[in-house]
Amino acid sequence: MLTSISCLGQKVERVVVSSEDPYDLYATFDKDSTTLFYEKIVPKNKPIGVLVILPGSGELLEDVRKQISLHTLAVQQNLLVIFPSINWGTNKHIPEHQFLDTIFKQVVTQYKVPKDRFVIGGFSGGGMLALTYAEKANKYADSTFIKPKAIFGVDPPLDYAHLWKHCENDIERNISEAAVMESKWIINMYTKEFGGSPEKYKDNYVKYSIFSYSEKDGGNAKYLKTTPILLYTEPDVIWQMQNRQRDYYDLNCVDIAAMINLLQIQGNKDAKLVITNNKGRRLDGRRHPHSWSIMDSQECISWILEQLRK
Repeated sequence: MLTSISCLGQKVERVVVSSEDPYDLYATFDKDSTTLFYEKIVPKNKPIGVLVILPGSGELLEDVRKQISLHTLAVQQNLLVIFPSINWGTNKHIPEHQFLDTIFKQVVTQYKVPKDRFVIGGFSGGGMLALTYAEKANKYADSTFIKPKAIFGVDPPLDYAHLWKHCENDIERNISEAAVMESKWIINMYTKEFGGSPEKYKDNYVKYSIFSYSEKDGGNAKYLKTTPILLYTEPDVIWQMQNRQRDYYDLNCVDIAAMINLLQIQGNKDAKLVITNNKGRRLDGRRHPHSWSIMDSQECISWILEQLRK
């Protein structure tokens, strides 16, 4: 089923893929939200590639488009833009990858875009999903429908073991009710999916983490040695100390910098890190360094086009 909505003069079309969502891939916090779909913006001319934009945890697709201009710039450059309805799901990302493959098959069939012309990225959990898809595509031949040309991410967590420790810290400090609730939720998920803590189940955390600082080769990060990667992070430690009682050891920026550094050492000349300052704002205008707004859409689309030209 195909429906249309408007977005700053661009036609956004919604394509329903399934009337069932058994893994809660798209959370709208509405009891009736069981439909899986993707939204697309089609350029006027034949697409030269596909840009896939993934929301963060719990983020609605329409809210993503209110915070960035990346999709608008991409369509102007004849890129087909896809917004999959994934903002929740699992930590192993198996059903998410399967859903993405279903979307990609439909897009390739309909628009005849080469399978090596896809760029995938997202904010926070969306960035994690993009990175795990690329790692899987590079690790196992023919395990995914496409192999991403490039990946971008906005402040994604990378090391599950590190994130577990950060959650323990937030629970102990108890400075923010929202942070404590989120931390308990993450720890419960990790316990269910990985067996327990990283101290007891280290192998599971290395197996599923995007990057493992404990491993000399970076764990799964070694499968990104040939993939162009652009990551954004804003390590506003003063804001974190004042609002969350967090320090650098609690922030995503530590693992992001470590992974990009390792990839560059391993020979990835297209692994890029962008550090921002005082750019983080949420949709309602609140200051928050973990936000879409730290990404410069013009800078990002320029980088994407550069990778597609190679």
